[in-house]
Amino acid sequence: MSGGKAPLRLRGVMRLGERGPWLEEADGTVWRIEAGEDLADYADRPVQIEGWQRGASHLELLWIGSVAG
Repeated sequence: MSGGKAPLRLRGVMRLGERGPWLEEADGTVWRIEAGEDLADYADRPVQIEGWQRGASHLELLWIGSVAG
């Protein structure tokens, strides 16, 4: 639980870099993703994610799914 706040649900393109995964939204907003799973299957693909906000641009991933581009 995260202090009563609802998790965020976002759409964008999943990117993988040297420092880990991140989500790039259509408006250019970037979120660093903390995930307990390998996200290589989602690299450079449009996704929808849900996660707990852990900082200004940091999400702890709850789930991820592919969406039509």
